[in-house]
Amino acid sequence: MKGLKLKHLGYAILLITIIAGALLIAENQSQEQTFVSQTISPQRGTISVKKVISGNLYPVKEIEVKSAISGALETYYVSIGDKVKKGDKIAKIKIISEPSRIENARMNMKTAEFVYEKDKLNYEREKRLFEKGVISANEFEEANKTFQVSREQYEYMKNQLHLLVEGYIPSSNVSNVVTATANGVITDLPQEEGSPVIERNTFSNGTTIATVAQLDSFLFKGRIVENDVLALKKGMKLKVMPSSMDGFATEAIVRKIAPKGYLEQGIMKYDVEAVFTLPDTIRIYSGFNALAELVLVEKKDILIVPESCLSFRNDSVFVSVLKQGKVELRQIETGISDEVNIEVVSGISDGDKILKKKTI
Repeated sequence: MKGLKLKHLGYAILLITIIAGALLIAENQSQEQTFVSQTISPQRGTISVKKVISGNLYPVKEIEVKSAISGALETYYVSIGDKVKKGDKIAKIKIISEPSRIENARMNMKTAEFVYEKDKLNYEREKRLFEKGVISANEFEEANKTFQVSREQYEYMKNQLHLLVEGYIPSSNVSNVVTATANGVITDLPQEEGSPVIERNTFSNGTTIATVAQLDSFLFKGRIVENDVLALKKGMKLKVMPSSMDGFATEAIVRKIAPKGYLEQGIMKYDVEAVFTLPDTIRIYSGFNALAELVLVEKKDILIVPESCLSFRNDSVFVSVLKQGKVELRQIETGISDEVNIEVVSGISDGDKILKKKTI
């Protein structure tokens, strides 16, 4: 009887041992499966380190239209946004002439006409004498020169009087009507009707009557900090994104990097310009705010892992590697990062299983 009890006890102990072993194996398998489900494998991919620059958009070609005569702006023939062609009327200038100026111009013209007629008669007489061999060639040339000068003076005085009275010069393109000097779109009409207008000449830039821009090509103008300016090169590509046009982006080419910087809030910044063209279906206005995305560094076909997998101790970087059901801390060497993924230079390989969460 006693032997039978011992035999039953032995069976019970064996059964408990089997159950405990099975539970332990199941727990280990479950734990390993949990680890596996929390792992990722390093991937081959591309990492780009980008910089965003803020700036504005301006037409590449923007022309200020000015008047060739002084006076007052009488009327505009165009409105902002109108398309114009070279030679189209833009504005009319009213010439403000005092009666005394007109009278003086008329007297100057009469005097110049009298001198011209006198020199003309003298020239014709000297020409006949020269043809007969009575006078020398030098004497004839002197009479001819005097006649030419007086004729030019007379034409000038006549044109000045005509301009003061009629508003234009028949023998030239000088007129009181201001015309477009290039094809484009009117982007600004800065003067009010009745405003004084100063002519464009050697001593003055003159008053701007209108601004004409060609809106098929634009410039992105921005400033970049000194830490990034060395990464820029002429001919590089930028991705330009107007702030007011969601989803639209275009490619621009860097054409200017200013060698001189400007101090802003203790940081040196350098002017950058990039040019791009637009399709006819896209309309951008001068001065639009925009962002330009610049690729500072780019590496392709490199081993990468998410930055969230990294652990740090002092100056070293670690990842948790699952190997044969056990977690192993492994030190790695990293490269560039785009703040989401990071390059792994050494320490792990493509087939390793990396825990997603930090273990240090």
